[in-house]
Amino acid sequence: MPEPYEPQEALEKIHAILQNDGNLIIRPHCYDRMDERTVDNLDIEKVLLENGIIQSKPEFDEKHQKWKYSVDGYDTENDKLRVIVNIVEQNWRVVAITVIGYWKEKRK
Repeated sequence: MPEPYEPQEALEKIHAILQNDGNLIIRPHCYDRMDERTVDNLDIEKVLLENGIIQSKPEFDEKHQKWKYSVDGYDTENDKLRVIVNIVEQNWRVVAITVIGYWKEKRK
């Protein structure tokens, strides 16, 4: 199993990939959660590129054999949003696995 990136290094990898012709891949499960939680691609990009931070340790995703990173930030409406991603550096992509938001607070 490969070693995980440190939080700041992971964030720098995400930025490097997405700012330099890399791909953001959104898994079908993530699209389902996005629909449920009123999240769109711009919200995810804002968190990953503009204001997201990684505060927690990565978890190993046994199914995909990759480390998962939780990127916490704020969406385009300035509501809290967490985007869970894999970093696939050899293919120059960031894979969005799911999103977790505080949609109930903003929909009251």
